[in-house]
Amino acid sequence: MAKIDVTTTQNVTIQYETAGFLWRFIAWLIDTSAISVFFFASIYLFFSFGSSIDSELKIAIFSAVFTIIKFSYSLLIEMFTNGQSIGKKIVGIVVIKLNGNALETSDYLIRWAYRMVDFGMSFFSVGTISILMSEKNQRLGDMIANTTVVKLKPDRIVTLDDLQNLPDKEDYVPKYPQVVRYNDEEMLALKNLLVRYQQFRNNTYNDILHTTVVKLKEQMGLEDIRMDDVSFLREIISEYVILTR
Repeated sequence: MAKIDVTTTQNVTIQYETAGFLWRFIAWLIDTSAISVFFFASIYLFFSFGSSIDSELKIAIFSAVFTIIKFSYSLLIEMFTNGQSIGKKIVGIVVIKLNGNALETSDYLIRWAYRMVDFGMSFFSVGTISILMSEKNQRLGDMIANTTVVKLKPDRIVTLDDLQNLPDKEDYVPKYPQVVRYNDEEMLALKNLLVRYQQFRNNTYNDILHTTVVKLKEQMGLEDIRMDDVSFLREIISEYVILTR
């Protein structure tokens, strides 16, 4: 599954795993089943307790009500549950904005309107191909609304609280006093790099990590320090927090 980073309005970066086609399809099946159960239960109740109404009128009224519910279900339930239909909630996925903002009514309306293109008129082909082929597993409606569907339980990449929770030391003697030349954003970037390196551990992140450490040592005049890159970055971050908090 693809992973995306979303920065909230509080400047907290959260990493989500996008919900691929299979997860979205399962959620759709559950939603369809829920609508079907409602349909048959309504038929039973309507025709059992509405004996005074003409049969043809019953059918006309019921058909109209059911059609409205069927086509408005996805729009209304996601609007009132912040991006989760019954199926999405059971599967554990949710609609989010890629820019980190809360979804607005216009976003729900765009996604709902394009369902006809994604799944209706194209017989599911446009939506299916879009989800399978797009980098962020977006159907056409998602692309227009700048949304996607992701799995819950995201990974928070880093915040200042993460740095401030590093252990404090009494009577601390600075080992790298030069670290105060940097700022919070730069330290967050270093912590983020550590998290990414430990998560993916590939050659690309290994090279970026090493290059960053070499540059830091040059800037701070610490070229003679003999320590592995990860340990050095951890000490630098811890030192910064202690000296600047």
